[in-house]
Amino acid sequence: MARPIRQELTVEQDLFARMEARGLETPEIIWELWKVKEKDDPNHYHNLECKLSRWRKHPKFYEAWMDEVRKTVSLKLMAKGLKKILAQVDSDEPWLANKAANDAVNFAKGRIFVEDENRVVVEFADGGSMPVLGTPDQDETDTEE
Repeated sequence: MARPIRQELTVEQDLFARMEARGLETPEIIWELWKVKEKDDPNHYHNLECKLSRWRKHPKFYEAWMDEVRKTVSLKLMAKGLKKILAQVDSDEPWLANKAANDAVNFAKGRIFVEDENRVVVEFADGGSMPVLGTPDQDETDTEE
C-alpha cells in the first residue's frame, strides 16, 4: 500500500519547488539538497531523481513554485527591466531614448491610472428606469442566414 500524501510540503519539498522556480536544473538541486553527484553514486542519484519526480506531483508543489516566481523571479526581472529602461531614457541615441520613454509611460500609466480605466459607467436613457432583464425574443428563422 502506498504512503498517503502529506497535505503540506516538507521543508525540503518547498525548497525544491523554489529552486526549480529559480531555474536550477536537477543535478544542481540534488547537489544542493543532498550533496550527491551522478558520477559518484549513480544508483542513489537515480533514486533522488525519482523522488524529485514524485515531489513535482504533490498538490502543493505548483503553489510553492508560483509563490517563488511571483515573489522572487518576477520582482527581480521587473527591477532589472526598470533599471534598464531608466538608463535608456537618457541615451544619446534618439530612437532608444524614445522607445524607453514610451515603455516607461506605458508601465507607469498602468499603475497610476488603473482605477480610472477600470470604471464602468451605466446610463439609463429613458428617464432612469431599470431595464428588463432577460433575453430578447427572436424567431430562429431570422438568425439562420
